[in-house]
Amino acid sequence: MSVPVTLTVRGTFAPASLEAARTLHNATAGSPPGIEMARSLGDLSHIVFTPRTATNELLFLDVWTEAEGIQKMFSHPDVQKSGAQLFSARDATVWMPARGAFTYHLPGEARFLGMIRGSIASPEHAIERFAAADARAIRDARRRGIVSHQLFIRLGAPGEPAELLGLDGWATEAGMVEHYADATHLQAVAPAFAGKPDASTWQRAPGAWSEW
Repeated sequence: MSVPVTLTVRGTFAPASLEAARTLHNATAGSPPGIEMARSLGDLSHIVFTPRTATNELLFLDVWTEAEGIQKMFSHPDVQKSGAQLFSARDATVWMPARGAFTYHLPGEARFLGMIRGSIASPEHAIERFAAADARAIRDARRRGIVSHQLFIRLGAPGEPAELLGLDGWATEAGMVEHYADATHLQAVAPAFAGKPDASTWQRAPGAWSEW
């Protein structure tokens, strides 16, 4: 049985404004035919985020039943055309759940997202580092409003450098900011990476985006 994979699409939107990007998204990938096509190929969910800071970026977070469905979806000419219209530059990456990681989902709605991504020398070592740090931090994180914590390893071709992705869902922006300002936690997970990771914070995209 295949394990669901996560697709992240992060990029700079091409339209002149976020509202124009939303309109284009809802008329193409987020239209009823677009949604039906994605679902038929195994797209279980699609959530849209924007940065907390004012930039012209978008982040799509999707869960798929298997990677093959993603390949079929993005090879379709209409999908390629709409993607080129929506993004001037983008990075689409497929991730598999990190086996043995300390992950959890707690009651609450995730309106904010913390994301960390970086190269790792060893998936086993990185997962072990995160597990130890996350087990110690979970009480403080929950007090600050965390609702989920997930770790992923990049699903790449043989020989490609290994990468780790961490996703935290938060109910409150203030709690998220407080937690990531806590140097104790960040120092504990830093050795998991082979270099300096890319960390960013996001919010659910404003307006009526087509999501499922």
